[in-house]
Amino acid sequence: MAIAYSGLTQWVDESRLDFFMDAVASNDVLPFARKYGEVITGVKADSIKLPNLTTSITIADGTACFTDIDGNNDSTISQTTINLKKGLVRDQICVHGLEDYYTAQGLAAGQHYVGLGAFEAGIFSDVARQTGKAIGNEMWNGGSNWITSGWIDLLYAATGIEVGASATPTAGGSAGTDAAGVFNIVEALVDQARTDVDFGSDVSAGNVVVVMSPKEYSFYFQNYRKLYGDNLITPGLQFLADGSAAPVYHPGSRVEIVQQNFLTGTGTVILTRKKNFVVALDLESDLGAMKMGMDQYEEFIWWKFRFKAGVGIRDISANSVLYYGPAS
Repeated sequence: MAIAYSGLTQWVDESRLDFFMDAVASNDVLPFARKYGEVITGVKADSIKLPNLTTSITIADGTACFTDIDGNNDSTISQTTINLKKGLVRDQICVHGLEDYYTAQGLAAGQHYVGLGAFEAGIFSDVARQTGKAIGNEMWNGGSNWITSGWIDLLYAATGIEVGASATPTAGGSAGTDAAGVFNIVEALVDQARTDVDFGSDVSAGNVVVVMSPKEYSFYFQNYRKLYGDNLITPGLQFLADGSAAPVYHPGSRVEIVQQNFLTGTGTVILTRKKNFVVALDLESDLGAMKMGMDQYEEFIWWKFRFKAGVGIRDISANSVLYYGPAS
């Protein structure tokens, strides 16, 4: 006796319920701002003004008695404005729609759903990751609906702070000597900062960092090895002790090399004084706090992120920040 299968389609096992998710860039902006910049919380207003102070000093001939105490050594108080804007990410999911596909296997019994069953953790984990990526990207690169001018927009709009040509950064060419090599770019930025007595003093004091994408970070080391042989920069003691990520300092200086994910693709390498890049927001936890629930009819699961934040740069002048990248 034989069995005929002509009326059937071949069975496919669709019982595996664990998602394999897309690679998503982690939002490393707030850790960067907390360590090398400034994070200001509790801001309800749509803009905040941060105070700046500049003082000029001139030493006069002190041989004779003076008749006027005013020596024209003035202190100038100014302000940097940071604009904040509300951001909203939201959607809803009809739970009943999951019944039409293999996803039905993850749902609870009955027709009165209160969640997404076995898929809820995976779906909302991915929503949180994608939201974090979108927020971090706009803080650096701006957008159209939330932060219209990110840090990169502010840099490109300034004048007098670009150093060198704006060719795409490389590993330095076959000999490592190309000006677009990332190690050579950093060297040029540090050298330019040192031509200013004040900025150069901060370089020597370790109050300056260089920020670049992970891609340029890799090029930096490739460029270094081409120039100085196939030897890596000596790792720090903390790395040798427990394998943790150790700071990397540009040779001959105390300038730390820092990575930021959302500089990828910009071809921009930035040298800045610490505390210069600022994030202002209402509540820091809002950026990662997803609210969710059922609608009034218990048909849809809704979720949302709501936050208020903005970014700014305290001093966008050649005394505090220099960059290699697209011309202003």
